[in-house]
Amino acid sequence: MSTRSNIAIEDPKTKKVKVIYVHSDGYPYGVGKCLVDHYRLPAMAAELFKHGDASYLGDTLDECSFYSRDWKREEEPAREYRDEWMFMQSMRGDIFIEYIYLYKDNRWHVSTSKYVKTKNGYDSNVSYYTKFEPVIMNKEYIKYKDKHEKHAEVKMISQIGKMLSGAGFDGDNVMIQGGKAKKSN
Repeated sequence: MSTRSNIAIEDPKTKKVKVIYVHSDGYPYGVGKCLVDHYRLPAMAAELFKHGDASYLGDTLDECSFYSRDWKREEEPAREYRDEWMFMQSMRGDIFIEYIYLYKDNRWHVSTSKYVKTKNGYDSNVSYYTKFEPVIMNKEYIKYKDKHEKHAEVKMISQIGKMLSGAGFDGDNVMIQGGKAKKSN
């Protein structure tokens, strides 16, 4: 129930690319807007990759939810690729990542996952990613950036956790995005 994304940063000297996964709000007016608004400087963008994969991004590093730092999970450090081409080759066939963000040339870019329909109308398993474009030029970003509700998917999932907490689950704990809800009888 989340819009998954990968965020990547290219080292301008070596062209190596570091990548982490972000679980929620991956659309351009979610993660994209957050990156453009709060991580547009190279030093700030680089800080995102120090804690590994994230549940969601916040306006500051302290407001981000990183799995290793905040959920006490084993750290999955940023993955590193030789260059952008090798990274994008590794993404071929990944139908779960809907958006890829790449910081290069001092700005954030986005690539969107697309699917091809077969002639008989069924979804095929053929997917591809669009060419990278600056986030601020993306149609979805332009259309919805002023209507964005911060952490929309995280809030929705927490509401499910609240519903479960009152559903009489006999004292077990339910893990929800960003926290715990204790089940009660």
